[in-house]
Amino acid sequence: MFDVFALALPSLLAVGGISAMIWAVVRLRRLRSAWRSGLTAHAVCLRSYATTRTRRSGPHRSSSTTLTHLYEFTTPEGQTLRFEESGGPSSVVPGDTVPVRYPAGRPDRATAIPPGDSKTLVGIGVLLAFLTVFVTACVGFGVFYLTVFGGLKDKAKDVIERSEDGVNAPAHSPSAPTGPPDGFPTGPPKDFPTGPPEGFPSDLPTGMPTDLPTGFPTGFPSGFPGGR
Repeated sequence: MFDVFALALPSLLAVGGISAMIWAVVRLRRLRSAWRSGLTAHAVCLRSYATTRTRRSGPHRSSSTTLTHLYEFTTPEGQTLRFEESGGPSSVVPGDTVPVRYPAGRPDRATAIPPGDSKTLVGIGVLLAFLTVFVTACVGFGVFYLTVFGGLKDKAKDVIERSEDGVNAPAHSPSAPTGPPDGFPTGPPKDFPTGPPEGFPSDLPTGMPTDLPTGFPTGFPSGFPGGR
């Protein structure tokens, strides 16, 4: 779940940055197409308004103001169109007439910005450069998270599983030895004597004597001394 959240945010930011880059490229191509077409009409500025954006970064605050004009013009075919455009010169005020240019067959893409306007080209270039760095940072964060944090997470998971296996494993007591240890002698020494030593008498009696009495006495003595 945490991986989805950690990768979803930079992915959304990268998609937004790519969309803004596409818009900037399309805007630049439309401007160049209008400048190179050669179709020109005269437009009247109906109104203008300024939009101020404030950005805060900690204790610092910066603001930028964008001027937008609303123009109206009529094509040679008699079609009347209106369009709004930002970034025009601040010297144009409502009621002024300015030339507008548009590609052949596309009067809806008219622009009042003069051909080769350096301010507009530099602004689009800076925007594209910033968006390129921004998208690269988002993609780099995703790759870094998958390669570094993903590897560390897998290692931590393996360590936890191994520790749990060690805790849950049954304790085995050492089995009792079933015989003498290796190298232990299993019999008498080779030079151990197996019979009586030399010179030991060999005619010792091995049983009971045969001439012992086998019964009790048959009478008692009768001549005891008399008393005094």
